[in-house]
Amino acid sequence: MILSICDDPDVLSIMRIIILVVNIIKIIVPIILIVTGMISFAKAVVDSEIEKPLKQLVTKIVASILIFLMPTLVSIVVNIVDTKDTYYSCIENATKEKIEEGYVNRAKLYVLNAKNSLSLSYYQYAVNKVTKLKQSSEKNNLINELNEIHTEILNAIKEREEKKKQGTLGQINLDGNYSKVDIIDMEEQKVRDMTNEEFIEFMASNARLVYQEYGGVLPSITIAQAILESGWGDSFESTSHNLFGLIGYPGEKPKVHVLRKFDNFYEATYYHYAYFQNYSNVYGTFLDLCARGDAIGASQYLYAYANGSKSYPTKIISLINQYNLTQYDY
Repeated sequence: MILSICDDPDVLSIMRIIILVVNIIKIIVPIILIVTGMISFAKAVVDSEIEKPLKQLVTKIVASILIFLMPTLVSIVVNIVDTKDTYYSCIENATKEKIEEGYVNRAKLYVLNAKNSLSLSYYQYAVNKVTKLKQSSEKNNLINELNEIHTEILNAIKEREEKKKQGTLGQINLDGNYSKVDIIDMEEQKVRDMTNEEFIEFMASNARLVYQEYGGVLPSITIAQAILESGWGDSFESTSHNLFGLIGYPGEKPKVHVLRKFDNFYEATYYHYAYFQNYSNVYGTFLDLCARGDAIGASQYLYAYANGSKSYPTKIISLINQYNLTQYDY
């Protein structure tokens, strides 16, 4: 989910007020000018002094026309300058329905953050945003989802407490099986310290969990891309957890230089999946082949991920074959 400035409900609410004020001004002010001009002119007719009041009336009529047309003239100028139609997008979205939709989408982002972090603080933020929504099926669905997330968070707290007692919290698992809590709590330096085999097992658990929950990109491809993009978990930017080189995408997460900043590796992997879903117009064939379980065939359509690089798909396919990564697709 991508929220641009013209999807921001707060911006749209302000825009709606501005549009309302402008519409009132462009109607009321011309009426006042014309009425006062006509009154002055009528008095002048009675007093037989027509020339000066007539000029004033004409001036006020011209001013009224200009005031009435000013928003249109501004729109024409902006349209010439604003080649991306950002202005018109904001105007069109400044409706009650779009504003409410914006608040719903913002609430969904907070719910998603809670789900991908298993954090009580994110959960509380999400509850706060959802409870402020108008009553609707969307609100009820989000409340139900929050109830499930709350249960998952409570289970995660228990799991963390148990791992603390065992001294295994945030550690590399020797058996290679990582829970969602393990992935969320994994420190970046621990990932850098992993051997290639350990990194594959860590990413396999990560990719399979996301795939089981959301579908989309086959785990073998996710693992191969993490290997290639992060240099076996060694080259992602500090504190970003960005294993896939995602730039400025999506939602409200801040950037680290040009790369996206994520709170944990599970969240980064979710947004790797979300990237392809949000650009399904580009990756439609890729996603179709993933749905059929064809990792090699799907990888051939990854050139767009690397700005059209023809060698990128070849590198991904080579990693999948070399390390038999398709075994994690089942």
